[in-house]
Amino acid sequence: MVTTIDPEKLAQFLVKAKIVTYASGSDEFIVTPTLADSHQLEYAEDNLLYRDIYYGGSHFIGMETVFQEEQPLWGMSYYGGVLPGSSETQINRMPPFLKAALREVPITSPYRGPASFKEGDFAYENEIHGEIVNFYGIETISLMQQPIYQLHYCGGMIK
Repeated sequence: MVTTIDPEKLAQFLVKAKIVTYASGSDEFIVTPTLADSHQLEYAEDNLLYRDIYYGGSHFIGMETVFQEEQPLWGMSYYGGVLPGSSETQINRMPPFLKAALREVPITSPYRGPASFKEGDFAYENEIHGEIVNFYGIETISLMQQPIYQLHYCGGMIK
């Protein structure tokens, strides 16, 4: 079965799924992982399912997949973590800021957060390339203008 979806509908679904899962900080969409030692979040609406599976903590790797009627339709892989030299205090303060940035995910590029976001001494920068069908990017978080975290991501439509 060949699955298709309007890119705008997919983008709207991705924005909603990303905001209510990891970025929300809520446990509501955490499910029992299908892969050992992983973390898994899921959100479903109509015939679409968003699944985010990742491993790790301060350094992590993962993959998000959107399924339409149980067929993989879109995916994104990512790897990131805290940068060498980051202090324990910086590391502990970063996750709430990252989640705030990710809640600002733009519908025009629904992969991670916006191109830039600031809150207090934190700054989030996201270098985005491509369209929803084929994209890649790098997000960086700085605290008081010192980079403390970086993540690389890429993905697109699955055919």
